[in-house]
Amino acid sequence: MASSVDLEGLQLIARGGQADIYAYGDRKIVRVGRREQDRDRIRYEYSVYSCLAGSGVTVPTVYELAQAGGRPAIIMDRIAGVSMMDQIKSNPFSARAKARELADLHLQIGKVVAPRQITDAKAKAEFCIGKSENIDGHDKERIIEIMKSLPDGTNFCHGDFHPGNILHCDGKNYVIDWSAASRGDFHADVAHSYLLLRVVPRVPHLNSVMHLIQKRIGRAIANTYLSTVANQWRIDYKILSRWILINAAERTYHGMASEMQALKAFIDRYLMMLRKGKDEELAYQTL
Repeated sequence: MASSVDLEGLQLIARGGQADIYAYGDRKIVRVGRREQDRDRIRYEYSVYSCLAGSGVTVPTVYELAQAGGRPAIIMDRIAGVSMMDQIKSNPFSARAKARELADLHLQIGKVVAPRQITDAKAKAEFCIGKSENIDGHDKERIIEIMKSLPDGTNFCHGDFHPGNILHCDGKNYVIDWSAASRGDFHADVAHSYLLLRVVPRVPHLNSVMHLIQKRIGRAIANTYLSTVANQWRIDYKILSRWILINAAERTYHGMASEMQALKAFIDRYLMMLRKGKDEELAYQTL
């Protein structure tokens, strides 16, 4: 039976899109799902962290599943570090160096073989694309058909790998937030990271000038990240481009509202390229 955690008196230290984070003693946190319905997702995230123990990828240690205020939770290490995203914001001139660091870290993950209990990347993408209300049925069928033609793969794919999910603490980079992890071709995860870096959503209260600056920094990080990966791992750019198309379609289901215009525009351009028989190897550059 899962432990029960009383949240009264615990300090709320962060609120994410899917979970609240509470301090639990000096060195631990409780990551609490927002809803009772999140139980399976929290349990899955716990299993992913457990699978990564001893893999060579630096992740927080998880201790146990718990109940907190009637909601599912994980008790895990508290990483009192600064995110790579905040490091870049505090020193924009470090962006390219951090992009190379990001790529090296991602390549470590790409070497790990995911066990079969990890969700299949194609199955996850097909579910999200099928549920999207932002793509018409014919385009969904075409994108899913493209996906099914691609290699499967057995790599551990993080599913949300970007500078905001890297915490630097005591000389180490910890990779956090594995709730979207899957098993598949490493091209899929590289493609998703490239997409996340290129399509920078405009958050509330951010003026247009600052958003433009963020987009330019994101583009520089994306290009340096991808070239660093390519120097150490052989990329098939047609497969990469196709996975960017698939990930863009997937994000039209669960991404931010401010991303939708850019995502749909890219999908339309890509499908138009296919109809005209143009080379797909350079399609990723049209983001």
